[in-house]
Amino acid sequence: MRRTAEDAAQTKQAILDAALKVFSKKGYHAARLADIAQYAEVTRGAIYHHFGNKEGLYGELMATASSTGSQIVGGAVAQGGSIADVCQRILVDTFSVLETNSQMRAIMSLWMFNTSEMLKLETFKEQLRQQTVSVIDDLAIHMQTGIEQGVLRDDLAPHVAARAFIAFQNGVIRLWLMNPNAFSIKEDAEALATVLMRGLIGG
Repeated sequence: MRRTAEDAAQTKQAILDAALKVFSKKGYHAARLADIAQYAEVTRGAIYHHFGNKEGLYGELMATASSTGSQIVGGAVAQGGSIADVCQRILVDTFSVLETNSQMRAIMSLWMFNTSEMLKLETFKEQLRQQTVSVIDDLAIHMQTGIEQGVLRDDLAPHVAARAFIAFQNGVIRLWLMNPNAFSIKEDAEALATVLMRGLIGG
């Protein structure tokens, strides 16, 4: 039974790895389950069994990136300090992981550049909208705490600060992914994060 569970996990991972390669190469719309099955050396039936369909595969890849992001945030919070310290760590660690984790880098490239067709799917678009709203609302609460504690500028609107943080983070990631040879996002992580945080802290 244990061997069977391990085999299933390995098969599932092989399918995910293959899906990431095919989606990245062909884009979501043009990718076929037959191509993914061939890359993974499995049957299409195995894909249906583990993921249901192509949208399920894409969703699992995005969940992988989300899980990595959550781990980064959790690690930054666990180290303690003010909201400014935590935000600085989140940016630095996120930028660093992108350069050192090829899977995360490929998933972010897929999301930012190769899945425009997914936005035509109303279900996916609504899920993305709700997730974005939730992230910004949660972050705004922490920004408000930072303002009340005098850590962040008192003329900041919490939601504006939260949107600026997300926009800055995604903008830097997108810029680097477009031309990773232009600079090292890992080596520049601390300096890049400081640019934003100085704007939020003021003084």
